[in-house]
Amino acid sequence: MKSAWTFVMAAVASLALLAGCTTTQETPTKHSSNMLSTPLATPTQGERPALSTTKPAKPFKIAIIAIENNPFFAQVRTGYDAVKPKIEAAGGTVDWINAGTDVTAPSIGDAVNAAVVDGYDAVAALMPNDGICTNIRQANAKGVLVAAYNGNASCAQSSGALFFHGQDLRAAGVQAGKLMCTATQDLASASKPGAVGVATESFTFQALEERRLGFLAGLEQNCPWLTQSGGGVEYRESTDRVASLTRDYMTSTNNLVGIYVTGGNPQVVAQTVASAGKTSTVKVIGFDFTAENVAQIKAGNMYAAIGQDPFGQSYDTIVWLYNALVDQRKPSPDYFIPTAAVVGTRANITTVTAAK
Repeated sequence: MKSAWTFVMAAVASLALLAGCTTTQETPTKHSSNMLSTPLATPTQGERPALSTTKPAKPFKIAIIAIENNPFFAQVRTGYDAVKPKIEAAGGTVDWINAGTDVTAPSIGDAVNAAVVDGYDAVAALMPNDGICTNIRQANAKGVLVAAYNGNASCAQSSGALFFHGQDLRAAGVQAGKLMCTATQDLASASKPGAVGVATESFTFQALEERRLGFLAGLEQNCPWLTQSGGGVEYRESTDRVASLTRDYMTSTNNLVGIYVTGGNPQVVAQTVASAGKTSTVKVIGFDFTAENVAQIKAGNMYAAIGQDPFGQSYDTIVWLYNALVDQRKPSPDYFIPTAAVVGTRANITTVTAAK
């Protein structure tokens, strides 16, 4: 079943075309995504793809572009570390490129441009927002395959991105909203409304906006007596600001019953709530099974986190790009190749984190 996010991307792309937001048509190159053959089946979720045994025509070079502003990307790197020797054994190269700490179109786009200039045949990059699509088109025009991982952009597919591998972001947000309803069932009700703080790393990071909007939809559908406190707050990559905004929520919102974190470092919110002695009345929900988050869940300071297979986001994406270069074949008939969304709570966190 295609995700709601897939349909959103298609709709936005169609509107852009109707509005005349088109670009000059480029002559397809040998690695252009629209020149690759299409498989019949979508890869099985959670199953690691095998590297092609086809002998490459040349030593292909692949770059994976990341930001490093929270522990999550250390987990993404484990997938890269695992696949790197396999690519090298096949005669290829794969490099991890750190684009800094800000998830913005200029920072990621500059890294994509640099990879094209440096002769990479394929690039995997997280997509901050639609500002990245110019870079995708330019890379494709040079014969460089581009894949989106972790975060997508509404115009990425129409701009030539081969696939998006990551979480169904809107659905994950809805799931987080349901979890908040469950976590606060003894704290708020129709006769006793409650407020929930929403902390997002960046309002301009499209992936996190999908999670935030999904969360609000989840509250409205399942416990409409819980509402967002204000319009939400942005903390960028600053852990100090995460702690500060958490304290502000606790001191300025009388009926605060929870805090939802769309991006990195939710463990800081949990630690700050615990330091204030409010873990029983302020429930924290975030994403990822980092060591820091797992420790807070086990301690009872974070109610739940939702995983998104960081290992596979890099490992699978790199293998699929390599195979596309070698076999001239897309990894899937669908643009969106989802990762599994696994919920971890105090009751099951040891079990869900044991699996790779």
